[in-house]
Amino acid sequence: MGSISLLVMHSGRWNNENCYVDYSTEAIVLKEHATFRELTDLVSKQICVDLSFNIVKLKYKIEGSTAPLEIHNDMGVRVYVSLKKDNKELSKYHICVSVFVNDCQLANRNMFEDGFEMCGPDGIDIVDTESLVLSVPNNSDNMNCDIITNVKHKVVLEDQVYKDKGTLKAVMTQYAIDHRFQWKTDRSSQTCYTLVCVSNNCGWVLKSSSINKSGMFRIRKFVDDHTCPLKDKVYEQRQATSNLIGGMIQPKLVDHKRKLTPKDIQQDVSLALGVNVSYSVAWKAKEKVVISLRGTPSGSYGKLSSYLYVLDATYPGSHIRMKKTDENQFLYLFISLFPFIKGFECCNPIVVVDGSHLRGTYNGVFVSARNVDGAGNILPLAYGIIDSENDASWTWFFEQFREAHGVKYNMCVVSDRNESIIKAVSRVFDGVPHYACIWHLWKM
Repeated sequence: MGSISLLVMHSGRWNNENCYVDYSTEAIVLKEHATFRELTDLVSKQICVDLSFNIVKLKYKIEGSTAPLEIHNDMGVRVYVSLKKDNKELSKYHICVSVFVNDCQLANRNMFEDGFEMCGPDGIDIVDTESLVLSVPNNSDNMNCDIITNVKHKVVLEDQVYKDKGTLKAVMTQYAIDHRFQWKTDRSSQTCYTLVCVSNNCGWVLKSSSINKSGMFRIRKFVDDHTCPLKDKVYEQRQATSNLIGGMIQPKLVDHKRKLTPKDIQQDVSLALGVNVSYSVAWKAKEKVVISLRGTPSGSYGKLSSYLYVLDATYPGSHIRMKKTDENQFLYLFISLFPFIKGFECCNPIVVVDGSHLRGTYNGVFVSARNVDGAGNILPLAYGIIDSENDASWTWFFEQFREAHGVKYNMCVVSDRNESIIKAVSRVFDGVPHYACIWHLWKM
């Protein structure tokens, strides 16, 4: 009896274009004459789903069809196996798995146990889509049987069930902004979450609690009538947190060249949400987004050695050096790539150097040496970072430059009239003249 190998995509979601995204991948081997039950048992075992309390739906897509096909019986398995036998490429016709809670089994389960869950690999909860509603145990006649997983959900009602407290908090944050009021947390724990209006003596309240320690939260009581004075609704919106604003401005900061000041953020929030936020909140929102997109400055310095190793492997023959202090802290960096070295061999022996002070968490000076090629384009010869423009740093930079490029016939160095540069040139390049840049002379 033959068998086929296939890929199983799980823990993902179907988007609006009928594409399965954000998934994890497993591989299984299926017998050619397997039944639907055997296929579901094999898949659920591979992705660690308990079929006693969950249902799996298996779908796949074929070329030329936008909608996926669902396997729901033995005939569907035979059709799928036939397609796989005709095209045995592993990446073709992979099965996409969606997991749902089994209402009937959960209704019969002892609700005083320690809760239930849909378990995936490594204990990760499996959810089909971001906005999908999943069935939950019906332990109350009036209980809403939907689990809300979409943080952008707009309607809030009693008996709604949310997949966790974080989702409920995110929904209520946006709800407060949309309805122009402010709430504060009255009580918060692993089993309960209560919100009240920020105004004293107002009747607005939301009470929720965990369902049998499952992590899901149900709204037990929701009074949506406000009795607070108007003045309490025109204060600065406390629900417009830096995290919420950060999610709104993140697409604008993907391009590192984009300039977005806290003032710009304040205007964007005012137009988009109709609320006013302080300068500090806007500044914190931008800082959090920049860190999430590009990491922290200390983290970037921590990756510098790996970056230089890859750079040297990519451009063999380059001259790349980094110097550290006795405490193993970064001090200097010098980079002269092999194309720079070869290009200088065909140019006039004129070296123009300059520095630019860095502003940020870590100060320093970005220094560079350059030339002009025969076509009139600027040719970089070397660049690096030093702590400051002092005698020791410039001497180290020119020593590395001499090791990379040597000393050319009739070579000269051009810069501003920085004394440390003049001293370093005379020490490292014996007999090489130094000239002052005419542009800096004009600025005097």
